[in-house]
Amino acid sequence: MKRKDSNTKQSPLDAAQRLAELLRTKGVIPYHVDMPDKEFPYVKGSIYGAPKTNELFVKLTNGKVTFVEAIESGLLHPAMADRIFGMDVMDWNDAIALAERMWEKHKKDLVLGSDQQRQNGRKK
Repeated sequence: MKRKDSNTKQSPLDAAQRLAELLRTKGVIPYHVDMPDKEFPYVKGSIYGAPKTNELFVKLTNGKVTFVEAIESGLLHPAMADRIFGMDVMDWNDAIALAERMWEKHKKDLVLGSDQQRQNGRKK
């Protein structure tokens, strides 16, 4: 396996729009979908691979707010679609590192939004 530095991929469309289109056209590999956070289980994380662009998409959501970012896979070989054992450990590490950066950037919105949502549910 060859590795290169992973960089955030720039695109005219933002990552959320691109992921939505890839999901609609079945252009992604769903590696992990709606994994609950250990401390805040109402916050879910997903990781998708896009073989045609060699990107990893990370999505964090609480059901009300959603954040999506993408990075280029650091692996050049084998191609993402040819990785028969699923997600490669290097891609996993890169995706988790991105998820952690996203969490630090957006945790207030993810937790606050979910706490308000749960409180509203109790009032009904």
